Amino acid sequence: MRGVAIILWWLLGLSFAGLARAETVAIATGEFPPWTSEGARYGGFVNRVVAAAFARVGIDVKFTYMPWKRAEAETRVGRYDASAFWLASQSSEGDFILSDPISSHKEVFFHLKSKPFPHWETLSDLHAVKIGATLGYTYTGEFWALAHDGKINVEVAARDELNLKKVAIGRIDAFPVDEMTGWLLLSNPKLFLPGVKNMFATEARPLRATSGYLRFPRDQPRTSRLLEKFNAGLLALKNDGSYDRYLQELISGVY
Repeated sequence: MRGVAIILWWLLGLSFAGLARAETVAIATGEFPPWTSEGARYGGFVNRVVAAAFARVGIDVKFTYMPWKRAEAETRVGRYDASAFWLASQSSEGDFILSDPISSHKEVFFHLKSKPFPHWETLSDLHAVKIGATLGYTYTGEFWALAHDGKINVEVAARDELNLKKVAIGRIDAFPVDEMTGWLLLSNPKLFLPGVKNMFATEARPLRATSGYLRFPRDQPRTSRLLEKFNAGLLALKNDGSYDRYLQELISGVY
């Protein structure tokens, strides 16, 4: 019996040693429900996918929540291994490498039903519209270039819900945000009074349709290997049906 006990303790020691050696990636993230949120179940859809994809390849994940602008800056210099998550932006391609796509998004203009959105073909057609934007968000290169040149009127706020509140009280005319995120925020009774959601409409023409990605800092030594590992784990999730299950849970409001 003593010999059996010694063997069991030895095997247990190996198990703990294996756990101690498990690799961990540090990921900077922020609040963008239902995609990423510290208060959401599983941390939101995207962070659930990120954690599950890395788990498939034997890597643990530690998420740190912070403002998006800080997440971008600290990931760029290597304080974090990656940042979850970002929409494609040409302005950041030199500093980061993007994973395979994690999510699909449509950014639309939210506005009051009582203030119909003007017809537009290009962003410059919206020169008379006071548009809200959230600090640290990428939107499009054209959007920020026109704003910088004064060809569209853009007012920046710290958070999405602040921009939606500014639309509600008439401080700004419209606010572009992920369609699912916008409606989720307007449905949150901690943020908006009942009935406010019914005051809003969305413009049919989106600012952009794009995908969401995990961003890795281009010049860090672990990036190539972690990117390859993550993409392999993500593919495994899609192949075995886990990704589709998470997506259905997103649609049904789990996050």
